[in-house]
Amino acid sequence: MKKTTLAIAVVSQLPCAFYSYADSSNTETMVVTANRFEQKIQETIEPVEVITKQDIDAIQATSLIEVLKRLPNAQIVNQGGIGQSSELYLQGRSSKNTLFLINGIRIGSATTGATDLSAIPLKGIERIEVLRGPRAAVYGSDAVSGVVNLITTASPNNRAGVSTSVGSHHYFDTNAYFSTADESSWLNMSITHQQNDGFDVKSDSTNTYDSDNDGVLSQYILADAGKNISDSFTLKFNGYYQRKDSDYDYGRSSNGADQTDSDLYNIGLVTEYKTDQNYQSHFTIATNQDSAETHGQGATPNTISTNRDTLSWDNQYKLSHALVVTGGVDWYRDRVDNGSVEYINDKRRNIAGYIGGYLSLGDFSAEGNIRRDKSSTYNYVTTRQIASAYRFSDDFRITASYGEAFKAPTFNQLYWPTQCFGSFGCYSGNPLLVPEDTKTGELAFEGTYQNADIRLAAYRSLVKNMIDSSSNENVDKVEIQGIEFVSEFDTGNFYHTIAYDFLDAKNSATGQQLRRRARHNVKWDTEYRIEQWQINLSYLFQGKRYDDASNSKVMGGYGLVDVATSYLFDNGLKVGAKVANLLDKDYQTALGYNTADREYYLNMSYDF
Repeated sequence: MKKTTLAIAVVSQLPCAFYSYADSSNTETMVVTANRFEQKIQETIEPVEVITKQDIDAIQATSLIEVLKRLPNAQIVNQGGIGQSSELYLQGRSSKNTLFLINGIRIGSATTGATDLSAIPLKGIERIEVLRGPRAAVYGSDAVSGVVNLITTASPNNRAGVSTSVGSHHYFDTNAYFSTADESSWLNMSITHQQNDGFDVKSDSTNTYDSDNDGVLSQYILADAGKNISDSFTLKFNGYYQRKDSDYDYGRSSNGADQTDSDLYNIGLVTEYKTDQNYQSHFTIATNQDSAETHGQGATPNTISTNRDTLSWDNQYKLSHALVVTGGVDWYRDRVDNGSVEYINDKRRNIAGYIGGYLSLGDFSAEGNIRRDKSSTYNYVTTRQIASAYRFSDDFRITASYGEAFKAPTFNQLYWPTQCFGSFGCYSGNPLLVPEDTKTGELAFEGTYQNADIRLAAYRSLVKNMIDSSSNENVDKVEIQGIEFVSEFDTGNFYHTIAYDFLDAKNSATGQQLRRRARHNVKWDTEYRIEQWQINLSYLFQGKRYDDASNSKVMGGYGLVDVATSYLFDNGLKVGAKVANLLDKDYQTALGYNTADREYYLNMSYDF
């Protein structure tokens, strides 16, 4: 296994060590998330990380959050352990400002505006592409701080395998998968069962009536298939179904709901058409549902669901070797249902058109996109994005980018009927809300010096019309600025990545820091491979944060160490072990919510 080549390291924004190994042997790594069509990672200007199935297996991750926390400029908030509510802060913005896709299809709840990260499986995922920075000019609402695209499609081949993991808190996970393919068609399928008794996420609170373990039980099925009808026409299908039963602590009264049963499915049909090497067209029809029922301890069961239907038509045309243009149309419709309340409006539609281009002239490259969205709730929004790069030597280049993005109000923020909760006050939607507006600029320097690949970037975001979640009014202005430094290097058989992020995210009116964002973050990953042994060691430091808007509730900084090792036998059997939170650090990422102590895991897999 060799170190990432300069062609990848300089131009692909230096993915961290744990991700780099997947790319190191292939300087033609392709990505699809940046502009919806396959392009060489060398051609992307803004940072795109590629995380493969092999990378996930190397760290023996048990959840998507465990993978994403290792990314540069990413912070994680956990309200408990596996299966509990979690949030990703990318470039200082919350999960609601990151667009999550499965095979390029938008997922998430239209009522809350968030994606349940604990409901996304890792088994069956072939790779994850993460783009950092605004991409609303390509994808529309939610693509404010980045895009996370989970891709299940594997390279067509014939293979099969099984795996089993056990661990602390009676953790158990088992998976079976198979793939079959011939010259013109393929089928991949993965089935997973996961359960964990968990621990009491709020044992030290006043929630003494519910001092029990908060566990999770999940089942997942992922499938994708395809058929090459002709040299020009391909038909693809992908589907995903998840069932999750999870416990949580409501914490207000003895009648508080303490269990959520959720269902999520995503089904897509894609047709791909190519007339020659210069023109491609994709047409996608998709439907998905995000449904959750809460119940327990005398509470009346309540089901909240989002149904989304999607149509998209994407096109790419190569005008020359130097210039590529893209364009298309998006349409989707959201329908929501809440068993306990009746929304003023339970449907909305969005239609958008976009156009973009990529130019490469010697050492100079540039890209630009513009998109116009028309929604039945907030009328028109236009977003623009432009980026350029210049390589001033074989080893160094600079990049500059500017992007506009927006976050649409959720159904709860727009249409929730007025309800009062005693001393907690009243809550109601506001149909006059307008989308949050964000403008972001970034300047980066990338290169190779002696034995190290480096990336140093500075960025600044200005947010207007921020929605106050308590009053549902556009009141706040936010300023976010930060510095990101990443370096990759090797020392013998050890391969390292170090990353440092400085984040200053504050309310412009009050000057206070935004809650649950640390100003200082340090990450270090090292991997050692020799013959059939593999060892991965990681360290994460997060500085102090505040859990409230007034910055009066302080959460101290902490450092975590994880270690994983595995051995691959010649017959395809692989055994591994992992210790998470090796130093048994006591810490919190959300005030009042416990996190896991030291945890142990054993796993075994066999590929036929």
